[in-house]
Amino acid sequence: MRVLSIILIIYGIICILTAGLRPPFIMNSKKIQIFEKYLGKLGTILFILGFGVAALVIGILIYE
Repeated sequence: MRVLSIILIIYGIICILTAGLRPPFIMNSKKIQIFEKYLGKLGTILFILGFGVAALVIGILIYE
């Protein structure tokens, strides 16, 4: 379980940084463009941030 928790923690940190910094090479990808079409810019940022926080919290909880 430690490996899974470490992967979730790293994934959560990457998602939070992506939502905060909005690097162009990620935000210009087709998948993010589709998210922005349906959710808007703020909705996309909150969606990525929500996944990041959820992964971080779950990773910390199962780390033990």
